[in-house]
Amino acid sequence: MLALISQLGICMLTCIFLCVFLGDFLARTFQQELIFPLMLVIGILAGMRSCYRLIQVFYGEKESDHHERDKMDKGNQ
Repeated sequence: MLALISQLGICMLTCIFLCVFLGDFLARTFQQELIFPLMLVIGILAGMRSCYRLIQVFYGEKESDHHERDKMDKGNQ
């Protein structure tokens, strides 16, 4: 579980930082103040989606492991 929590933090921060840096660059280049907050929101939403998908994969693998063990236990009886 510690690995999952660490991966979630890295996943979320990476998306946010990339969008913040891109938003800052675009805001300075085009001299538009609204680009930065828009990119910040996009980064937060992308981070949330990325974490959601990571959790789905993690629990999908865990559930399949449990089902495989149940099948093996029933076969051994």
